Amino acid sequence: MFNNKILVALDASDAAEKAFKRGVLIADRMGCKLEILWLFVPLSDHPLKRLVAALEADGLTIKEHYQEEKTLLQDVLTRWQDDHFSLLVKSCEATHKGLMAPLDWQLLRQTPCPVLLVKRDSLWEGGKIIAAVDPLSRKKSCLQLNQGVLMMAEFVSREAKAELQVVVSYAPPMLGAEPVNQSASLSEERAASAAKSLLSSMQLKPSAYHLGEGPPEYWIPKVAEDQHAALVVIGTHGRDGIKGALLGNTAERILDRLSCDVLVLRAGLCVDIDKSL
Repeated sequence: MFNNKILVALDASDAAEKAFKRGVLIADRMGCKLEILWLFVPLSDHPLKRLVAALEADGLTIKEHYQEEKTLLQDVLTRWQDDHFSLLVKSCEATHKGLMAPLDWQLLRQTPCPVLLVKRDSLWEGGKIIAAVDPLSRKKSCLQLNQGVLMMAEFVSREAKAELQVVVSYAPPMLGAEPVNQSASLSEERAASAAKSLLSSMQLKPSAYHLGEGPPEYWIPKVAEDQHAALVVIGTHGRDGIKGALLGNTAERILDRLSCDVLVLRAGLCVDIDKSL
C-alpha cells in the first residue's frame, strides 16, 4: 500500500497545512511520489508555498496542479483513470451540514482509493490506531470490508510502531424479537464471539478490542476519545443518491464527532488492498 503516488488536496482552510504535512510524512516514509492539488491559487509568500519550496530544495519531488474545489471529485476520478494513485489526503471540513452532500462525503462515497481526512498534526508514531469493524454482518461485502479495514489498520500500526486496537458496536436488545435478540448478555456474547473469530481468521492480535452497545456513530467516537486515538480506520459502503440521503453512511456520521484523523476505505477496494499488502 502507498507504493505509487499520494494526492494531497489543499484548500484555503487553516487545517490545510496539517493535511500537507501528513501527506509529506507518509510519502517520505513509504518512498512514494507526492502530488498537490491546489484548490485555490496561493500567493508566492503563502506559508504552504514556502513550505513546498523548502521541501523541494531538500530534494523532495512535488508535482503541483491547480483545481477548483467544486470540481475536485471529478478531477480525482479522471486522474484515477490515468494514474492509479494510492491515497487521497485532505483536511477534514469543520462541519458537514446542508441539504446537499458535503465535499468530504462525496469523496468518501466515490473516490476509488482510500481517503485520509486529517484533523490533527500530531504524529501517529507510538499512538493508538483504532480499526472499526462490524463482524456481526453475514454479507460477503461486509466481510471483505472488515478484512480491508483490519489489514489497513494493522499495516499503519506496524509502519508507525503504534498500538492496534479494534472497536465493535452491537445493537441493543429488541423487544418482541427472537429470544436470542432480547438478551443484552447474549447480544454482547455474539458480538464478542464474532469479533474474536474475525481476528483469529486474519491472525491478528490487537492490544485491545472494545465492545459497546449502541449505534456505531456514538460508540466509535467515544472509544477514540477515551483512548486518545491517533487514527480511526473505518469502512463505508458509499451509499449515494436516495439511499445515501435516507440511510447515510456510518463513516460520514462520525466525522464531526471524532477529533483524530480518519482513514476511510470504500466497499469494493478490499481486493486491491489485499494484493498490495
